[in-house]
Amino acid sequence: MKSGVILLSLFTLFFCITAQNTCKKVNSCKCKLDDGKVIDLKPLAKSNGPAYLDVLDSGGVDLYSWNPCEPFSEGSCTNAAVCQTHAGQQYNCGSQDSAVFSYDSSSQMYIITYQADTYTNDLRTTMLLLDCDQGPDVFQPVVETSPGNYVLVFKGKYACPRDDDSGLSGGTILIIIFVCLVSVYLIGGVLFQIFIRKSSGVKVIPNHSFWTGLPQLIKDGVFFIIRRGGKKTAYNSI
Repeated sequence: MKSGVILLSLFTLFFCITAQNTCKKVNSCKCKLDDGKVIDLKPLAKSNGPAYLDVLDSGGVDLYSWNPCEPFSEGSCTNAAVCQTHAGQQYNCGSQDSAVFSYDSSSQMYIITYQADTYTNDLRTTMLLLDCDQGPDVFQPVVETSPGNYVLVFKGKYACPRDDDSGLSGGTILIIIFVCLVSVYLIGGVLFQIFIRKSSGVKVIPNHSFWTGLPQLIKDGVFFIIRRGGKKTAYNSI
């Protein structure tokens, strides 16, 4: 019995840790954690090219360009999230649509994985490690671990989980309030009619007589406006 409780506790702890480290994709540059915080790279994105252009890898061999959120084109790279320049030739190393978020427990970093099919039908895969740091933003291509597989690192504050400041618009909030008030009115009114007034049938609708008469009132108002339209009111001259 005691061992079963221990196993259950360990399972619960594992589940909580796993859930905490899960970051559900919102779009190609944003994911949301279970605690409501987000990782959002949108402030880095550019709409007219890569945020980081032709950065030399740590081995001093190839150049890499990267842009979160928005696809870019560079040479023979089109609609890319990541582009490699090797021996003067560009290769698409991943598209925005392919972005997948994950968590690496060994490095304790979140990762975005991009993929792209080349014109030779070879699959290229790029792992972008997000290194949470409050210092200056740094983009550092590391190495091509094997043909078609790349590792890049982005270090900066936007790699850190933070509160989601996207919020709700004023219109959305008003709609939510309106729906809540209507729901309370209907549910509360129906319960009052049933249990307090002992009503049944259509009479359980709150203010039944008003709502059943409302269509006729609207109709009368429309016809009154139509009949009065175009008529001029005569006034006696003083």
